[in-house]
Amino acid sequence: MIVIDGMSDDGTMELLQELRECYPDLILLQNPDRFVSSSMNIGIKQAVGEYIVRADVRCLHPAKYLLDLLALSQKSGADNVGGVLIPISEDRYVPKSIRFAYKSPIAMGGALRDRGDFEGETDTVYGGCFKKETLLRIGMYDEEMVRNQDDELSFRLRKAGGRIIQSGKIKVRYAPRGSYRQLYKQFSQYGYWKVAVIVKHPNQASFRHFLPLALVLGFITLFAFIPFDGVLWLVGYTTLYLMALGYTSVRIASKQGILFAPGIGMAIFLIHIGFGLGFLSGILNRFTKRTSPYFKTLSR
Repeated sequence: MIVIDGMSDDGTMELLQELRECYPDLILLQNPDRFVSSSMNIGIKQAVGEYIVRADVRCLHPAKYLLDLLALSQKSGADNVGGVLIPISEDRYVPKSIRFAYKSPIAMGGALRDRGDFEGETDTVYGGCFKKETLLRIGMYDEEMVRNQDDELSFRLRKAGGRIIQSGKIKVRYAPRGSYRQLYKQFSQYGYWKVAVIVKHPNQASFRHFLPLALVLGFITLFAFIPFDGVLWLVGYTTLYLMALGYTSVRIASKQGILFAPGIGMAIFLIHIGFGLGFLSGILNRFTKRTSPYFKTLSR
């Protein structure tokens, strides 16, 4: 077991040091860069086994996770295999609202959802189970990618002729961000770094990646036209969006408790606006060649 710590200051390393007294095979490494991509590469270089299995913080993995991944890898012959993320949360209003929003394809664009027992090819997958030689062959993780490093690696893997298999039978419980502020920052970073992935691999772009940007540009454009009798257009545009948002929120809340509708609506709104503004910032920063620290710092 290899644990790569991103210079944490919450007692994690002290706890791990205690565990190492009981488990001498536990390897502890530090990652001063604090980014996931560099952490993965540190671990890959250190590992001596045939397979690399990534397991992230914020996730609770089933007891047979490793066995199931290895069985799926050997059965399918795929270059990367993984399961699906099932959102969980604390029993409080905001975290539960965010968790319910994650179940909506309108919020997540189909990128994160419970796909039942589906097993088949996909474009990317949570975590992953690879052969070490495969990762070394394609160049491991791109350390310029603070976020979206999975997307970028998956694209290179498929471009090299590799296959990625997802199994809905392997379910990993995932704890989304617990506050609206953290949620907004997370998705603004996703939007920002998605631009970097698309610039590097234009064929990786999907129509759904541009929808939040279109929403944000619509608001910005109509605000600019307010002095030119654009108020009605802005009101109409906002009303249509809020109606769609309200309908989606009520529909999700009808299964969870109707009082969650406003909270779910706020979560979906922040996901859309955060990703859209982050995407726009990513485009603008391509011209200025400067990256704001906001898009590099952790959103935990």
